[in-house]
Amino acid sequence: MLKASIVGVTGYTGLELLRLLLAHPQVEIAYLTSRQHKNDPVGNVYPHLAGYDLAISNTDLETVAKDSDVVFLCLPHKTSQETVASLYGKTKIIDLSADFRLDDVKTYERYYGLPHDYPDILKKAVYGAPEWNKDKIAKADLVANPGCFALLSQILIYPFAGNIESVDIFAITGSSGAGKSPAEGTHHPVRNHNIKSYNINKHRHIPEIIRTAQITEDQLNFVPSSGPFTRGIFAQAFITPKAELKTCAGDVYANAPFVRLQEEVALANIVGSNFVDLSYQKGQDGRIIAQGALDNIVKGAGGCAVQNMNIMFGLDETLGLKTLSPLYP
Repeated sequence: MLKASIVGVTGYTGLELLRLLLAHPQVEIAYLTSRQHKNDPVGNVYPHLAGYDLAISNTDLETVAKDSDVVFLCLPHKTSQETVASLYGKTKIIDLSADFRLDDVKTYERYYGLPHDYPDILKKAVYGAPEWNKDKIAKADLVANPGCFALLSQILIYPFAGNIESVDIFAITGSSGAGKSPAEGTHHPVRNHNIKSYNINKHRHIPEIIRTAQITEDQLNFVPSSGPFTRGIFAQAFITPKAELKTCAGDVYANAPFVRLQEEVALANIVGSNFVDLSYQKGQDGRIIAQGALDNIVKGAGGCAVQNMNIMFGLDETLGLKTLSPLYP
């Protein structure tokens, strides 16, 4: 049994990760931590988890590291930097924040507006995209989970990497992507029955997308949007290739157990699961019309993190994940 801990369990990502770990046949929960809790039964804090013999505590990081094979960090950006530095070398780490996703300090500081205090550790982090980085993940001590918009966009266009003249991506996310803390823009009366775009060509996930696609910023138009649903991201990418395609997505993802090629893509087919559905068609102007969907807090966060854990410890990457089928209807 792997002993796993979650630092920062009380947000949507931490709670979803806990749901997935509780279903994993080779995981035992060591610690669930939050600064706001001393030793509160998990069911008292979150009634939907009543009946589980678990507590949320403010256990110190030294103890967490000593008693854990792997520690998942579900912390805000910047906060995670210090925590990774405290844990690094003492246990395996999977960080779900953005603090170790990017290759260099300057790019991080430009997009997140924060200094990065640990450039040496940043160089050692492995980007946690199992669809093309499995070998590196298997050897990693620190894995940086991708952003949810970034992962779907990258999976959509990765089959064309290095052969993209330009790409336009329109992606719409559910309200859980905004996190648990309420804000004016995510307040239900504003968001319900509404679609709104934001941070056009300025979104923080752009550096992840262009790195994998092997393009520059001026080759990408990225339009992230918010939608009136809770879970999921639905994206459309309009890709202008440089040359005729020599491979197809089916070949590229032949060994990707959670990527499904479909005739049509719908959020309802993936919500609650670790699957990502893709569809490709040729447009009338020679461009490729790509569509995709994933659950932003499963495959876009906690599910991808569990998949990375499985790979890091030499387990079947689907273990504990493929048993959770999509919630339908």
